[in-house]
Amino acid sequence: MNENFNYKGLSEKELIGLCSDKLATKRHRVAYWTSEAYSFGEHYRNYGYYPSFLPLFVYSDHGVGGIQEVFKHELENNAPAFFVFNEKKYKNYKKQSRKPCYITIPPLIWYRKHNKIEQSKNAKGTIAFPSHSTPEVDSCFDIRKYIEELKSLPEDMQPVCVCLHMHDINKGRHKIFLENNIPVYTAGNAFDIRYAQRFYDILRNFKYSCSNLIGSYTYYSIEMKIPFSLFGESCKYINKADANLEHGTYNYKNKDYLLEEKIFLGIHKEITPQQKKIVENNTNNPKAISRLKMAKILWLSYFKHKIRKVFK
Repeated sequence: MNENFNYKGLSEKELIGLCSDKLATKRHRVAYWTSEAYSFGEHYRNYGYYPSFLPLFVYSDHGVGGIQEVFKHELENNAPAFFVFNEKKYKNYKKQSRKPCYITIPPLIWYRKHNKIEQSKNAKGTIAFPSHSTPEVDSCFDIRKYIEELKSLPEDMQPVCVCLHMHDINKGRHKIFLENNIPVYTAGNAFDIRYAQRFYDILRNFKYSCSNLIGSYTYYSIEMKIPFSLFGESCKYINKADANLEHGTYNYKNKDYLLEEKIFLGIHKEITPQQKKIVENNTNNPKAISRLKMAKILWLSYFKHKIRKVFK
Protein backbone atom coordinates (compact mmCIF):
# COMPACT_ATOMS: atom_id res chain seq x y z
CA MET A 1 0.00 0.00 0.00
CA ASN A 2 1.18 3.48 -0.89
CA GLU A 3 1.61 5.61 2.24
CA ASN A 4 3.00 8.49 0.18
CA PHE A 5 -0.20 9.48 -1.61
CA ASN A 6 0.35 12.99 -2.98
CA TYR A 7 -3.24 14.16 -3.69
CA LYS A 8 -2.09 15.71 -6.97
CA GLY A 9 -4.09 13.37 -9.18
CA LEU A 10 -3.08 11.69 -12.42
CA SER A 11 -2.13 13.25 -15.72
CA GLU A 12 -4.50 13.07 -18.68
CA LYS A 13 -2.18 10.54 -20.32
CA GLU A 14 -2.25 8.35 -17.20
CA LEU A 15 -6.04 8.57 -16.92
CA ILE A 16 -6.60 7.57 -20.54
CA GLY A 17 -4.01 4.81 -20.31
CA LEU A 18 -5.63 3.23 -17.24
CA CYS A 19 -8.99 3.11 -19.02
CA SER A 20 -7.61 1.45 -22.16
CA ASP A 21 -9.22 -1.76 -23.37
CA LYS A 22 -5.69 -3.16 -23.51
CA LEU A 23 -5.91 -3.62 -19.73
CA ALA A 24 -9.02 -5.80 -19.87
CA THR A 25 -8.31 -9.39 -18.87
CA LYS A 26 -7.28 -11.78 -21.64
CA ARG A 27 -6.77 -14.85 -19.43
CA HIS A 28 -10.17 -16.35 -20.19
CA ARG A 29 -13.32 -15.85 -22.21
CA VAL A 30 -15.85 -13.50 -20.63
CA ALA A 31 -19.10 -15.47 -20.60
CA TYR A 32 -21.22 -12.90 -18.73
CA TRP A 33 -20.01 -9.34 -18.30
CA THR A 34 -21.68 -8.74 -14.92
CA SER A 35 -19.61 -11.42 -13.20
CA GLU A 36 -16.36 -9.97 -14.58
CA ALA A 37 -16.94 -6.19 -14.27
CA TYR A 38 -14.98 -4.24 -11.63
CA SER A 39 -12.65 -7.26 -11.19
CA PHE A 40 -15.53 -9.24 -9.63
CA GLY A 41 -14.47 -12.35 -11.54
CA GLU A 42 -10.97 -12.27 -10.09
CA HIS A 43 -12.35 -12.29 -6.57
CA TYR A 44 -15.20 -14.72 -7.19
CA ARG A 45 -12.52 -17.13 -8.40
CA ASN A 46 -10.31 -16.54 -5.38
CA TYR A 47 -13.21 -16.82 -2.96
CA GLY A 48 -14.49 -20.00 -4.62
CA TYR A 49 -11.13 -21.73 -5.24
CA TYR A 50 -11.79 -21.59 -8.99
CA PRO A 51 -9.02 -21.48 -11.64
CA SER A 52 -8.13 -18.06 -13.05
CA PHE A 53 -7.99 -19.39 -16.62
CA LEU A 54 -11.57 -20.75 -16.77
CA PRO A 55 -14.64 -18.65 -17.69
CA LEU A 56 -17.29 -18.01 -15.04
CA PHE A 57 -20.67 -19.40 -16.05
CA VAL A 58 -22.68 -17.44 -13.47
CA TYR A 59 -24.48 -14.12 -13.71
CA SER A 60 -23.99 -11.49 -11.03
CA ASP A 61 -25.47 -8.41 -9.47
CA HIS A 62 -23.05 -5.62 -10.43
CA GLY A 63 -23.92 -2.86 -7.98
CA VAL A 64 -23.83 -2.84 -4.19
CA GLY A 65 -26.64 -1.13 -2.31
CA GLY A 66 -30.23 -1.29 -1.14
CA ILE A 67 -31.73 -1.30 -4.64
CA GLN A 68 -33.92 -4.40 -5.05
CA GLU A 69 -35.00 -3.87 -8.67
CA VAL A 70 -34.37 -6.85 -10.94
CA PHE A 71 -33.30 -5.74 -14.40
CA LYS A 72 -34.27 -7.28 -17.72
CA HIS A 73 -30.76 -8.56 -18.49
CA GLU A 74 -30.65 -10.30 -15.09
CA LEU A 75 -33.70 -12.34 -16.04
CA GLU A 76 -33.00 -12.85 -19.74
CA ASN A 77 -29.71 -14.71 -19.81
CA ASN A 78 -28.80 -18.38 -20.00
CA ALA A 79 -26.39 -18.54 -17.06
CA PRO A 80 -27.03 -21.55 -14.79
CA ALA A 81 -27.03 -19.41 -11.61
CA PHE A 82 -27.33 -15.81 -10.37
CA PHE A 83 -25.47 -14.09 -7.51
CA VAL A 84 -27.03 -11.16 -5.63
CA PHE A 85 -25.73 -9.00 -2.76
CA ASN A 86 -28.84 -8.22 -0.74
CA GLU A 87 -31.73 -10.25 0.59
CA LYS A 88 -34.49 -7.99 -0.75
CA LYS A 89 -33.25 -8.43 -4.31
CA TYR A 90 -32.88 -12.17 -3.70
CA LYS A 91 -36.55 -12.44 -2.71
CA ASN A 92 -37.66 -10.26 -5.61
CA TYR A 93 -35.64 -12.33 -8.08
CA LYS A 94 -37.08 -15.61 -6.76
CA LYS A 95 -40.58 -14.29 -7.46
CA GLN A 96 -39.67 -13.76 -11.12
CA SER A 97 -37.34 -16.65 -11.94
CA ARG A 98 -36.85 -20.33 -11.15
CA LYS A 99 -33.12 -20.07 -11.76
CA PRO A 100 -30.88 -20.88 -8.77
CA CYS A 101 -30.03 -17.65 -6.95
CA TYR A 102 -27.57 -17.12 -4.10
CA ILE A 103 -26.65 -14.27 -1.76
CA THR A 104 -22.91 -13.58 -1.83
CA ILE A 105 -20.55 -11.19 -0.11
CA PRO A 106 -19.74 -8.41 -2.63
CA PRO A 107 -16.42 -9.41 -4.24
CA LEU A 108 -14.65 -6.08 -3.56
CA ILE A 109 -15.58 -6.22 0.09
CA TRP A 110 -14.25 -9.75 0.40
CA TYR A 111 -11.07 -8.54 -1.32
CA ARG A 112 -10.72 -5.70 1.20
CA LYS A 113 -11.29 -7.94 4.21
CA HIS A 114 -9.12 -10.77 2.90
CA ASN A 115 -6.23 -8.40 2.29
CA LYS A 116 -6.81 -6.43 5.52
CA ILE A 117 -7.05 -3.10 3.70
CA GLU A 118 -7.87 -0.23 6.04
CA GLN A 119 -8.09 3.53 5.82
CA SER A 120 -4.63 5.09 5.89
CA LYS A 121 -3.51 6.66 9.17
CA ASN A 122 -2.52 9.68 7.07
CA ALA A 123 -5.89 9.96 5.30
CA LYS A 124 -7.14 13.47 4.63
CA GLY A 125 -9.55 15.36 2.40
CA THR A 126 -12.49 14.09 0.36
CA ILE A 127 -12.74 11.84 -2.66
CA ALA A 128 -15.78 12.61 -4.83
CA PHE A 129 -17.39 10.08 -7.17
CA PRO A 130 -19.44 12.11 -9.68
CA SER A 131 -22.44 10.24 -11.11
CA HIS A 132 -21.14 8.36 -14.11
CA SER A 133 -22.43 7.69 -17.59
CA THR A 134 -22.30 4.60 -19.80
CA PRO A 135 -21.94 4.38 -23.57
CA GLU A 136 -25.76 4.16 -23.83
CA VAL A 137 -26.82 6.46 -20.96
CA ASP A 138 -25.75 10.06 -20.31
CA SER A 139 -25.41 11.44 -16.79
CA CYS A 140 -26.35 15.11 -17.07
CA PHE A 141 -25.56 17.77 -14.49
CA ASP A 142 -23.88 21.17 -14.34
CA ILE A 143 -20.27 20.10 -13.83
CA ARG A 144 -19.00 23.65 -13.29
CA LYS A 145 -21.55 24.18 -10.53
CA TYR A 146 -20.61 20.82 -9.04
CA ILE A 147 -16.93 21.81 -9.02
CA GLU A 148 -17.76 25.03 -7.16
CA GLU A 149 -19.78 23.04 -4.64
CA LEU A 150 -16.84 20.69 -4.07
CA LYS A 151 -14.53 23.64 -3.57
CA SER A 152 -16.98 25.07 -1.03
CA LEU A 153 -16.73 22.04 1.27
CA PRO A 154 -15.39 22.93 4.75
CA GLU A 155 -11.65 23.34 5.17
CA ASP A 156 -11.38 20.13 7.20
CA MET A 157 -12.79 18.22 4.19
CA GLN A 158 -10.16 19.60 1.81
CA PRO A 159 -8.39 18.81 -0.43
CA VAL A 160 -11.13 17.49 -2.71
CA CYS A 161 -10.23 15.10 -5.53
CA VAL A 162 -12.51 13.21 -7.91
CA CYS A 163 -12.48 9.58 -9.01
CA LEU A 164 -14.00 9.16 -12.46
CA HIS A 165 -15.45 6.09 -14.12
CA MET A 166 -13.76 4.83 -17.27
CA HIS A 167 -16.74 5.76 -19.46
CA ASP A 168 -16.54 9.40 -18.37
CA ILE A 169 -12.81 9.54 -19.02
CA ASN A 170 -13.33 7.98 -22.43
CA LYS A 171 -15.87 10.75 -23.10
CA GLY A 172 -13.36 13.41 -22.02
CA ARG A 173 -15.23 14.52 -18.89
CA HIS A 174 -12.00 14.60 -16.91
CA LYS A 175 -10.85 17.68 -18.82
CA ILE A 176 -13.11 20.19 -17.07
CA PHE A 177 -11.98 18.97 -13.64
CA LEU A 178 -8.32 19.26 -14.60
CA GLU A 179 -8.91 22.73 -16.08
CA ASN A 180 -10.44 23.81 -12.75
CA ASN A 181 -7.57 22.42 -10.67
CA ILE A 182 -9.47 19.46 -9.26
CA PRO A 183 -7.13 16.43 -9.09
CA VAL A 184 -8.54 13.41 -10.93
CA TYR A 185 -8.07 9.70 -10.25
CA THR A 186 -9.58 6.56 -11.75
CA ALA A 187 -9.65 2.87 -10.87
CA GLY A 188 -9.30 2.32 -14.60
CA ASN A 189 -10.77 -0.18 -17.00
CA ALA A 190 -13.66 -1.98 -15.33
CA PHE A 191 -12.48 -5.32 -16.75
CA ASP A 192 -8.93 -4.99 -15.46
CA ILE A 193 -8.31 -7.60 -12.76
CA ARG A 194 -6.51 -4.89 -10.77
CA TYR A 195 -9.64 -2.71 -10.51
CA ALA A 196 -10.30 -3.49 -6.83
CA GLN A 197 -6.67 -2.87 -5.93
CA ARG A 198 -6.67 0.52 -7.67
CA PHE A 199 -10.04 1.48 -6.20
CA TYR A 200 -8.96 0.84 -2.62
CA ASP A 201 -5.52 2.39 -3.20
CA ILE A 202 -7.44 5.60 -3.89
CA LEU A 203 -10.28 5.35 -1.36
CA ARG A 204 -8.14 4.44 1.66
CA ASN A 205 -6.17 7.67 1.43
CA PHE A 206 -9.17 9.93 2.03
CA LYS A 207 -10.89 10.86 5.28
CA TYR A 208 -14.28 11.37 3.63
CA SER A 209 -16.10 10.48 0.40
CA CYS A 210 -19.03 12.05 -1.40
CA SER A 211 -21.08 12.01 -4.59
CA ASN A 212 -24.11 13.61 -6.19
CA LEU A 213 -25.58 10.11 -6.53
CA ILE A 214 -25.73 7.09 -4.25
CA GLY A 215 -23.71 4.22 -5.71
CA SER A 216 -21.58 1.22 -4.82
CA TYR A 217 -18.83 3.62 -3.63
CA THR A 218 -21.27 4.77 -0.93
CA TYR A 219 -21.35 1.28 0.53
CA TYR A 220 -17.66 0.57 -0.03
CA SER A 221 -16.79 3.79 1.80
CA ILE A 222 -18.94 3.26 4.86
CA GLU A 223 -18.08 -0.44 5.08
CA MET A 224 -14.47 0.77 5.36
CA LYS A 225 -15.55 3.29 8.06
CA ILE A 226 -15.21 6.31 5.78
CA PRO A 227 -18.15 8.76 6.14
CA PHE A 228 -20.09 9.43 2.93
CA SER A 229 -22.05 12.56 1.96
CA LEU A 230 -24.75 12.74 -0.71
CA PHE A 231 -23.94 16.26 -1.78
CA GLY A 232 -23.92 18.58 -4.78
CA GLU A 233 -25.54 19.23 -8.14
CA SER A 234 -28.06 16.45 -8.75
CA CYS A 235 -28.03 14.56 -12.02
CA LYS A 236 -30.54 13.23 -14.48
CA TYR A 237 -30.04 10.25 -16.72
CA ILE A 238 -30.92 10.21 -20.41
CA ASN A 239 -31.12 6.73 -21.88
CA LYS A 240 -30.28 6.58 -25.57
CA ALA A 241 -29.95 2.85 -26.18
CA ASP A 242 -30.02 0.69 -23.00
CA ALA A 243 -32.80 -1.87 -23.44
CA ASN A 244 -32.97 -2.45 -19.68
CA LEU A 245 -34.13 1.09 -18.90
CA GLU A 246 -36.93 3.36 -20.06
CA HIS A 247 -35.85 5.49 -23.01
CA GLY A 248 -35.39 9.22 -22.73
CA THR A 249 -35.08 10.73 -19.25
CA TYR A 250 -34.74 7.79 -16.88
CA ASN A 251 -36.21 8.19 -13.40
CA TYR A 252 -33.72 6.42 -11.16
CA LYS A 253 -35.34 7.78 -7.99
CA ASN A 254 -37.52 4.77 -7.27
CA LYS A 255 -38.68 3.96 -3.73
CA ASP A 256 -35.45 2.11 -2.92
CA TYR A 257 -33.33 5.08 -3.93
CA LEU A 258 -35.53 7.58 -2.08
CA LEU A 259 -35.09 5.54 1.11
CA GLU A 260 -31.30 5.61 0.68
CA GLU A 261 -31.41 9.33 -0.14
CA LYS A 262 -33.01 10.15 3.22
CA ILE A 263 -30.22 8.30 4.99
CA PHE A 264 -27.24 9.77 3.14
CA LEU A 265 -28.36 13.27 2.11
CA GLY A 266 -26.25 16.14 3.43
CA ILE A 267 -22.72 16.58 4.75
CA HIS A 268 -21.65 13.74 7.04
CA LYS A 269 -18.41 13.71 9.01
CA GLU A 270 -19.50 10.74 11.07
CA ILE A 271 -21.30 7.52 10.14
CA THR A 272 -24.80 7.43 11.63
CA PRO A 273 -26.28 4.26 13.17
CA GLN A 274 -28.88 4.19 10.37
CA GLN A 275 -26.18 4.39 7.69
CA LYS A 276 -24.17 1.67 9.39
CA LYS A 277 -27.19 -0.61 9.59
CA ILE A 278 -28.22 -0.31 5.92
CA VAL A 279 -24.63 -0.85 4.76
CA GLU A 280 -24.16 -3.84 7.04
CA ASN A 281 -27.40 -5.39 5.74
CA ASN A 282 -26.19 -5.11 2.15
CA THR A 283 -22.53 -6.02 2.51
CA ASN A 284 -22.31 -8.59 5.30
CA ASN A 285 -25.43 -10.72 5.06
CA PRO A 286 -25.22 -13.77 7.36
CA LYS A 287 -26.95 -15.78 4.61
CA ALA A 288 -24.09 -15.18 2.17
CA ILE A 289 -22.72 -18.45 0.84
CA SER A 290 -19.44 -19.86 2.14
CA ARG A 291 -16.26 -20.28 0.10
CA LEU A 292 -16.88 -24.02 -0.25
CA LYS A 293 -20.48 -23.43 -1.36
CA MET A 294 -19.21 -20.90 -3.90
CA ALA A 295 -16.71 -23.45 -5.21
CA LYS A 296 -19.47 -26.02 -5.64
CA ILE A 297 -21.70 -23.56 -7.50
CA LEU A 298 -18.93 -22.35 -9.83
CA TRP A 299 -17.87 -25.87 -10.78
CA LEU A 300 -21.44 -27.09 -11.13
CA SER A 301 -22.23 -24.14 -13.41
CA TYR A 302 -19.13 -24.91 -15.45
CA PHE A 303 -20.19 -28.55 -16.02
CA LYS A 304 -23.81 -27.56 -16.71
CA HIS A 305 -22.54 -25.26 -19.43
CA LYS A 306 -20.36 -28.01 -20.91
CA ILE A 307 -23.19 -30.54 -20.90
CA ARG A 308 -25.59 -28.05 -22.43
CA LYS A 309 -23.06 -27.30 -25.15
CA VAL A 310 -22.65 -31.02 -25.98
CA PHE A 311 -26.40 -31.64 -26.30
CA LYS A 312 -27.21 -28.37 -28.02
